[in-house]
Amino acid sequence: MGEQCGCGFNPVIIVPGIGDCKAYEADGQGKRLRSAWPPDIDAAAMKKLKKKLALPALRMLLLRHDLGFSKKAGEALAEALDVMASNPDGTYKHNIRVETYDAPLSELSEAEQKFIYRMLPLRPLADIIGADHLFYFGFVAIGNTEDTVERLRAFVKYVKEKTGHGKVNLAAVSLGGTITTAYLDAYAHEGDIGRVVGVVPAFDGSAIISDIMKKNVAFDDYETLFNELLGKKKAEQILKVTRLIPKKVLRNFVEAVLETVATAVVGNSTTMWGLIPSGEYEALSKRYLAGPEKALIKAQADKAWRVRCDFPALVRKARENGIDMYSLCGYDVRLLKIVNSDKISSDMIVHSESESLGARIAPPGETLGEGYTQANLNCQNPAHNHLSPDNKVDASCGALPDTTWYWSGMEHEEAAVNKPLLELMGLLLSGQGPADVFADPAYPQFSVFVKPEKK
Repeated sequence: MGEQCGCGFNPVIIVPGIGDCKAYEADGQGKRLRSAWPPDIDAAAMKKLKKKLALPALRMLLLRHDLGFSKKAGEALAEALDVMASNPDGTYKHNIRVETYDAPLSELSEAEQKFIYRMLPLRPLADIIGADHLFYFGFVAIGNTEDTVERLRAFVKYVKEKTGHGKVNLAAVSLGGTITTAYLDAYAHEGDIGRVVGVVPAFDGSAIISDIMKKNVAFDDYETLFNELLGKKKAEQILKVTRLIPKKVLRNFVEAVLETVATAVVGNSTTMWGLIPSGEYEALSKRYLAGPEKALIKAQADKAWRVRCDFPALVRKARENGIDMYSLCGYDVRLLKIVNSDKISSDMIVHSESESLGARIAPPGETLGEGYTQANLNCQNPAHNHLSPDNKVDASCGALPDTTWYWSGMEHEEAAVNKPLLELMGLLLSGQGPADVFADPAYPQFSVFVKPEKK
């Protein structure tokens, strides 16, 4: 690795998670108008939202009946979230620009470095390979996956030229796993990638998104729901109103909000459709991607779905082109309590089957059953045992049985404070790590996450 500049390390591109990038709407001259991502209903939009709902809310509160309030609320919220919306063909409805970082971290401004290091704990990796070999790929989480993949391809070429290396490594973090899956399908054959390391990666999306699309949510816990969807600050303004709403009206209101999110934010974004787990995609696409006006976006979403349906084929393609793949996962935690799917093992945000490219994992708090034996004897080395000591994970069923590590009880955000995971991530991305889960007893395939003591 690192043959051309003699450093010994391939440069690393971070393909970050859903909340780790920023985008904004710009005018014709490129001047920033308003934030587009992360979700943020600005003061002007909130004022307009309140004005539109004032009379319908007053009528509803006085007469204690819906009287069209929920419908009006959904329409008003859709208008407030309009900056995040895409057209039925998957193109942006507005002139959306993403914050990009077209230089290694060593050349970025102090403010840019501070933002990146706040989003992800990358300093240990920078200490190993050098900040001049560490790059951060900004993309629009609500955007078009094919556009993003083309931008990532160009960024990979740029990094190679900038550093003088023949290959780069990719760190696929959370949503970055969805983008990386699509990139490998399209461009693995170009030989630009040395290895891919998934860090709590959403290779096959997140069951939270499909539950929201199906409205399989905890309607009674609407406060948590709004906090997760809109952020605490904006949610509190909505919650001030909802606390006054009669219970028989409240469910209609929450359903209107969910339908708005499903149609205005998720519905026309292929990146968001990439977060729909492959097993849920067909039914949901029939509901939300029907009609000739959605033909283009459905074709793109279908293509990405077919890739996610066969991860072993994607891994074979990667290996045939000299790419090593690894994944670092959490398990035995239930999904966020805003959704009702409580029998899916996860790290709270991404279900573990997605992170592990298809491993068989027992529901939280349960095991695979007495007498269970490893199901797949055709993995890389059949002599290796891929059953977790707690009998909750059969890693042999995943597409990367020998190069996937698991931490029991680790939540999504806790990956950032999981010292063994961060050490292993740095070793793998620098090319100094173990070849597989059996190579170094310091990094066993299965571990129990230990929360660090608060200082």
